[in-house]
Amino acid sequence: MSTSPEAMEQLVAEAGILDVASDRASITEAARQSLDFLAALILTDIYEYGYPPLFQAIWQLICTEAMQPNGKPKYAFGIPRGFSKTLVLKLYVVWLVLFSDRRFILVVCNTAKLAENFLSDVADMLNNLNIVNIFGRWDATIEQDTLAFKKFAFRGRSIVLAALGAGSSLRGLNLKFVRPDCVIMDDLQNRDQASSPELAKELLIWMLGTLMKACHPHRCIFIFVGNMYPFEGSILRKLKLSPEWISFITGAILADGESLWPEHRSTEDLLAELRSDTDMGHPQIFYSEVMNDEESGTVSGIDISKIHTYPPELEYLEAQGGFIIIDPSLGKKQGDDLGIGAFLIYDGIPVMRECITEKMDPGQTIRRATMLASKYNMQLIICEGGAYQATLIYWFDQVYTQLGISGINVGEITTGNIQKNSRIIAGLKQLLTGKIYLHPTVRNAVIYQITQWNPLKTRNKDELLDLIAYAYKVIELYPEWLPLLISMDPEDTMGSASHTHDLALPF
Repeated sequence: MSTSPEAMEQLVAEAGILDVASDRASITEAARQSLDFLAALILTDIYEYGYPPLFQAIWQLICTEAMQPNGKPKYAFGIPRGFSKTLVLKLYVVWLVLFSDRRFILVVCNTAKLAENFLSDVADMLNNLNIVNIFGRWDATIEQDTLAFKKFAFRGRSIVLAALGAGSSLRGLNLKFVRPDCVIMDDLQNRDQASSPELAKELLIWMLGTLMKACHPHRCIFIFVGNMYPFEGSILRKLKLSPEWISFITGAILADGESLWPEHRSTEDLLAELRSDTDMGHPQIFYSEVMNDEESGTVSGIDISKIHTYPPELEYLEAQGGFIIIDPSLGKKQGDDLGIGAFLIYDGIPVMRECITEKMDPGQTIRRATMLASKYNMQLIICEGGAYQATLIYWFDQVYTQLGISGINVGEITTGNIQKNSRIIAGLKQLLTGKIYLHPTVRNAVIYQITQWNPLKTRNKDELLDLIAYAYKVIELYPEWLPLLISMDPEDTMGSASHTHDLALPF
């Protein structure tokens, strides 16, 4: 990750700067307005791609708040570990020094050493050659300069930067000079403290009674950044529930299954970390520190480490049959995703080979499902029946008749009066006992839905789990339509080559 000339040129162009060497005013304004521009200006060795939308929104919020003359806003941010949250906080302190009128910025971490390291990095950022050339030296008239305390005059005001460990005495700070008007709490609480009721209570009382009571009487920004530990003593958990705090808490994997910051960490990489934590017997660490969810993945009762691995030899065998299952939705923007699953059968065992989860109208659904059936030479497409779903089967018949498509049978499957979550539990048991396999290309998507699924809720993102739950019922109800229309080469079963089908599709 480096600031390539192309990346900097793009940022410069977006900022409307004509001459980087001489247009100091434009560079200053661009750095004031843009997190990405400021980061590229300072982090010349590591900046490459822009920050994601959530980071941009938080940045704009706290920068706008810093310019307010009065008020004591309180913000709690739950940003996953490994997503550069501390680096952004350091950039924020630099921004406060360069562009705000804040006079006393206090950084508090779990230990004094961590807080001092934070402050040291801020000083290094201010010493960056680009910053010095544009804004001058911040320490030209420095009065005090220690690891934990820096007092200097810069940008027309006297400024104090201080570092403190959680639970420390505040006497070492020159609070009579001016009280903190910005307090940044970065990973104030560690896991051991959160798990201990006594230590958690002690730290919370210190934070509320000592630290926050030492602020400026009229204006102070409080920023708490931490993780959602799965314990009653988790401070972030308490702040999330407090009406006095504005909280932004997110997991590394969003509701749509995408990474919070794909360029930084992919979904595949995150799920690999989850598998590793699970294999070691501690998936709760991933859920709390990466997903910021004290309940996710623990309420389902599903041990994903026991999901059988897809047998690699199946890649070189011919499937005996296959089918498509559709879990329909209404296709509305705010509605549920529709799920389409392609299953191949080997020795009677269904394998989810490919899946689609999107919002689709009926026309798109028919097209995508038919293309999947054609790809694997399947002659059976199954739709979940009832209400709207039954009309989808009608439109399949209408479209196939109009376009002259033959060779594909469209059938219906019903719930059989079995409650959805009960049905899914039964399907997941088959997954855990090796009666259903997941191809590597769909495994991550399915595992993610399992980790998010709560059997006590009726509203879950579970379309893939519902497809799995129906697999054996399809085999039971439609045995005559399961065989593939023609034999498939091993290369074709891997989806890596195209071949001539009996199905001629006009799509």
